[in-house]
Amino acid sequence: MEKKKNQFLRTVPGKALLFLMINILMIAVLACTCAAAACIQEDLYGISEEEFYKYKSEDYLEYKVMENSNYLIGIDHYAVEGMNIMITDKDGKYIASTRDFDEAKASAGKSGKYENAVLYTYDVDLVYGKDGTFKHMRASFLEPDDVVVNATIEVYADPSHFLQYSEFDKQVIHFVIGIRYAVYPIGALCVIAGIAAFIALMCVAGKRPGTEEVIPGPLDKVPFDVLATAALILTIPLFIIIGTANGLFEALIFVFAFFVFANVMMGLCMSFASRVKRHVLIKGTLVYKCIYWIIKGLLAIPLVWRTVLIMVGITIFEAIVIVGTRADEETMIMGWFLEKLFLCPLIFYIALMMRKLRESGEKMAKGDISYRTSTRGLWGDFRKHAVNLNAVADSVTLAVDEKLKSERMKTELITNVSHDIKTPLTSIINYAQLMGTTEPTDPKMSEYSEVVVRQSEKLKRLIEDLVEASKASTGNLEIVPSPLDAVTFVSQTAGEFKEKLEASNLNLITTAPEGPVMIMADGRRMLRIYDNLMNNICKYAQSGTRVYLTLEVQGNQAVTTFKNTSSAELNISADELVERFVRGDQSRNTEGNGLGLSIAKSMTELQGGSFKIDIDGDLFKVSLSFPVLTQQT
Repeated sequence: MEKKKNQFLRTVPGKALLFLMINILMIAVLACTCAAAACIQEDLYGISEEEFYKYKSEDYLEYKVMENSNYLIGIDHYAVEGMNIMITDKDGKYIASTRDFDEAKASAGKSGKYENAVLYTYDVDLVYGKDGTFKHMRASFLEPDDVVVNATIEVYADPSHFLQYSEFDKQVIHFVIGIRYAVYPIGALCVIAGIAAFIALMCVAGKRPGTEEVIPGPLDKVPFDVLATAALILTIPLFIIIGTANGLFEALIFVFAFFVFANVMMGLCMSFASRVKRHVLIKGTLVYKCIYWIIKGLLAIPLVWRTVLIMVGITIFEAIVIVGTRADEETMIMGWFLEKLFLCPLIFYIALMMRKLRESGEKMAKGDISYRTSTRGLWGDFRKHAVNLNAVADSVTLAVDEKLKSERMKTELITNVSHDIKTPLTSIINYAQLMGTTEPTDPKMSEYSEVVVRQSEKLKRLIEDLVEASKASTGNLEIVPSPLDAVTFVSQTAGEFKEKLEASNLNLITTAPEGPVMIMADGRRMLRIYDNLMNNICKYAQSGTRVYLTLEVQGNQAVTTFKNTSSAELNISADELVERFVRGDQSRNTEGNGLGLSIAKSMTELQGGSFKIDIDGDLFKVSLSFPVLTQQT
């Protein structure tokens, strides 16, 4: 179920759903933030809803009183709807009042109330100019000649007439007060959920259902720095809108602009995540490509001309400094100092790189071909030179190893040939001597004669194999290719080696296509290859096991495979097995001369085929591959 969910999120609808979830959660977080800010600003924590209405009414009433008092001063009998105002200074001197204030005061009497009106008192500061003209009620905004008068405002007003909310406003206020404590955990949960959804969106960026490969989208083809710049340019008007938002309509525009900006940034982040997964973020930028091509162009210039360009650049820089400073000594000294501050470490660094290369050359000249120059800290032509030195050292090491190997093989070849020739030759000499000292009528003469003939045949085969191996390895073996059916070799080999395999207690299993598989080869050489490989199996396969001879067509290749389980431990590599006079058990006490695999490999390659040995534990496998003829009959 979880796997199906992950696969769904990789689809376009799944990613669109994550986008939608993030937007909804952002709206929820924004709403919680606004609600919390409103609660803090209006001091809704610790007061009831009724106390809030009362507080807002009184606050609004005070605002209206101050507003109307500004007009009353100097304008006697000014009438203000819903309130009666009297303004006096600190000594009780009359300044201004509404027309009906005395009547309202008389009606209120000692109770301080009449009808629904209540008496409110405010202490204020009146600011007058030098000429005695009233200016405003804000003592914090004063000019040098202003005069401040402490005054008292008495107001009879009905608070129920002020700040009347609509039913919708009351419902909103009621809802906000109801969730004033819940906005914090709700907002925190929305933030956590939003972060989780954003992480999930980044995880599936560039992914498609059914594959783990990161597939670039249409935006990923655009260099990331170009894409980021375009996104920034697109959002500049949004920042302007956000900065100038004022009022309800502007607030709605602000919210819209914010969400457009957020979604553009999420799309940019998805492209960022996809590029990071494909390891192309830096290399995919236009700046990187420009710098890369500039450096590549500079490195393509020969070293001498590059040095000339650098010196020309330094000269031009010095000329610009001289002309720009107009022979100002201090500025010229500063320019000279900055130039040397840059050039001296660079020259010192180049000297260090040259010293490292010199030390490497000296060690190689003294014959230390195992030394390799570290390319760490080297750059440009110095790094190339170090790589070339290492390549020379590798070549010398390889040549020395090949030479030592060749000398070792020559020594082993002489030893092995001497051993394999000496054995039958010794038998021939010994039995010939016995025949010379034995009467012709002696029955043992027949036995001695058989041994001499058998050892002579063995010596003859060895010499023939040596000559054939030498011709095959040097390419002097005559090859007469013609179209042949590879299936015939499989069936013919199975028939010829049936008795020999049964004598070795081996069970041969053959597999081949029903129709012909035509290849171009020399029939006589192919029979020799099959004969050598099957004889090798008969000598070295584990008794009582199965032997496999398989012919398959793989693409345009006819592949014949010989597989068996070795009776002895295969403590030798596949490459060493095809060397001349090498056996799998690395001994010289079994039948054979170790030339069979070497001859089979050389003959296969001379006919345009490939010869491959695979060793897996005790499993020994040889594969012959020949191109299949396109026209088969």
